[in-house]
Amino acid sequence: MVNLILVSHSEKLAAGLKELLAEMAANVEIHNAGGLDGGKIGTDVSRIEKAFSSVTDDAIILTDIGSATMNAEMALELYTGDRNIQFKDVPLVEGAFLAAVQSGQGLSVEQIVQALETEFAR
Repeated sequence: MVNLILVSHSEKLAAGLKELLAEMAANVEIHNAGGLDGGKIGTDVSRIEKAFSSVTDDAIILTDIGSATMNAEMALELYTGDRNIQFKDVPLVEGAFLAAVQSGQGLSVEQIVQALETEFAR
């Protein structure tokens, strides 16, 4: 099953979204890479890299805004593991919901990325 990595400036936002998604797709692994130490607002490449090391299958990274996207892209550039981890720049909540449900249905990372691109074409 495709894992999800949620990168938000707010650890609380990412945790709340993870809780919501668990109701929709209970078997999908969701990793929270939101916020900074001490509950501060922001994003950190090392938290994203830590999430990479926790995934058990291919994964999709979803971000909220600005530097979360920049840090996710930087973490991907530094990634040397063997999992297929892809970043999609789509609305965090809606994209995570679609990706979680489709992962729960057994779709591949490529199929989910295609669905995200189709649903959120700009």
